[in-house]
Amino acid sequence: MPDTWNDRLLADASPVRDREPIHYRVHDADSGRLWGSATARSGDYLAVADRYRQIQKANSGRLLVLRRYDRSAGDEFSCTEGPEAQKWGSPTLPSDHP
Repeated sequence: MPDTWNDRLLADASPVRDREPIHYRVHDADSGRLWGSATARSGDYLAVADRYRQIQKANSGRLLVLRRYDRSAGDEFSCTEGPEAQKWGSPTLPSDHP
């Protein structure tokens, strides 16, 4: 049975069977500034969504963009920036926040 949204037929597509880790970065949509990056296990989109929500909470009021990359930014860059970051025990990026 085909997928529909609001009675409109979606394009035919197949599920992705990805075995690679999910490397991603979260950017400010307006400035392009990097607010966080991480790597999740293959198929662990819940971890990606949770991390995005953490970064959004730490940077409320900002429009964020999540992008997937073909490799990690490196272990030392897996972090969240913002005033709420320390509550999760995450290191922060150098910041110009007070």
